Amino acid sequence: MHLTILFIFLFLTAANATFQHPFRYDAPFASTNDDKQKPSNSYQFKWPIRKIAIIGAGAGGLVTYREFARMGYEVRIFERDSVPGGNWHYTDEVPLNAPVPNLDLSEADFQPHLPPENVALPYEESFVGLEPSAVSEARRAHRAPKPIWHSLTSTAPKLRELPWPDHTPLTLTQNHLQRYVRTFASLHEINSNDNNPNTSYNTRVERVDKRYDANGKEAGWSLTLRKFIETGPNSYKIQWWTEEFDAIIVASGRFSAPNLPRIPGLTQWAQLHPHLISHSRQYRRPEEFTNQTVLVVGGSVSGTEIAEDLSAKAKKVFLSVRPHEGQWVVAVIFCSMINLSIRLLPKNVSIVPEIKFFHPLPIRPTDENFGIQLGEIELINGTLLRGFDRIIFATGFRYAFPFLPQYHNASLRSNETIPAGSGRPQPLITDGTHIRSLHLDTFYIEEPTIGFINMNLGIESFMYSEFAASAIAKVWAGEAKLPSTQEMWDQHWQRVIDAGGAYGGQFMYLGSAKEAALVRYIIGWLNEDAVKYGGHQVSRTSLDIR
Repeated sequence: MHLTILFIFLFLTAANATFQHPFRYDAPFASTNDDKQKPSNSYQFKWPIRKIAIIGAGAGGLVTYREFARMGYEVRIFERDSVPGGNWHYTDEVPLNAPVPNLDLSEADFQPHLPPENVALPYEESFVGLEPSAVSEARRAHRAPKPIWHSLTSTAPKLRELPWPDHTPLTLTQNHLQRYVRTFASLHEINSNDNNPNTSYNTRVERVDKRYDANGKEAGWSLTLRKFIETGPNSYKIQWWTEEFDAIIVASGRFSAPNLPRIPGLTQWAQLHPHLISHSRQYRRPEEFTNQTVLVVGGSVSGTEIAEDLSAKAKKVFLSVRPHEGQWVVAVIFCSMINLSIRLLPKNVSIVPEIKFFHPLPIRPTDENFGIQLGEIELINGTLLRGFDRIIFATGFRYAFPFLPQYHNASLRSNETIPAGSGRPQPLITDGTHIRSLHLDTFYIEEPTIGFINMNLGIESFMYSEFAASAIAKVWAGEAKLPSTQEMWDQHWQRVIDAGGAYGGQFMYLGSAKEAALVRYIIGWLNEDAVKYGGHQVSRTSLDIR
């Protein structure tokens, strides 16, 4: 814990001192009395918006449900897990092994399972006479157990409607946060045990498609839905159906599609011993690694925390850290962490450089009992390491929305876009390091009836979601206006220029200064437009709708 606190302090200090250049949020929506009634300068939605689908029942999705329900929308929330909470729903059940190499982003989170062709919906299939392990694997593939571990703690996030009691500790366990989010869900009668018809748990959104009216005009969205129902220890059934909506909120989170680096030789190791090489999303407790020698790859927060957690039970832990390429984590942090925190490291944890190569494992029957212990790992400084029992990759996640494959385009590099006039939409996802084509990181410019909640890094997500959800709800109700499509693109391209002329892993990172600037802008914009078009005022402290 001490190592992690120091690392976070160094990280935030450097990030705020060097890189906190707020986006140009003062330029959009600047107006005078002469342009208060100029709807032609605003984006015009192609159909009325009253029926909303929310994908995900983490804190962001729950807050969004509250905002839309309070404004009188018809709202449905779909959650693939059995209960609300998102990442804060801890279970000892672990996700399936992360694929090596990474899958295509259109199926990196999950591979959509659509109903058989030409069947009438709703449709149901039953699976009986299975081994319990097969039922468990199907359940885990559907619900995707969350990437948190038993001892994980966090500073206390806060929803304004549900303040923590006085004298609440600064850091709370994952169990506290799990119960806090579920309490918020119960407050709004959308917990899994509330039997609210507006919620659908154990339900995964497999596909989102544009729908058209009888005249062939765009009219909204159709969702193909898949529900997992466990009917016994040896059986389960799957139900598919479709529902239609006017607009979609994507609140499915940032931590679903695991990322494993392309290190030469890793694929062979993972194929031969998949149970010994894992992603950090599978880590739960250190007892599993008692008296083992473990290599943790990745020096960000999760990697350092897992290494520290392991040290209590493991015989030896190696933490492979590399100076990150990018602006928000720089080499100075790497050096400072090593120089200043070495005395705080547990005695059985050693920091080593980046991995260059996994040398081929010998394939001999006599070596099977040794697992990966006989394999050699070469570091970038030429050092050879061997003798590991387990390897954990704490190397992050990629953005992926398998239910929106039509907006994925892996062919584009970081400095490339779809040519203007091609008739093809600019994508949301390319290499998974960022999301493109968003206005204020919230509205998909190509189709602003798709909104996104809490997709940024470096934000206080519980608080931020309240303002992002208010913005989407008020825009779709006509109580606030988006700029024209061209203006939104102009602002977006300027942001790309400000980010160095290309997209990348730091593109979605805000940090405290930019987050505060964006929240101030959202509040000012929404309140100014409320005077013009009607609706309640938004503040940092009040949730009242007047």
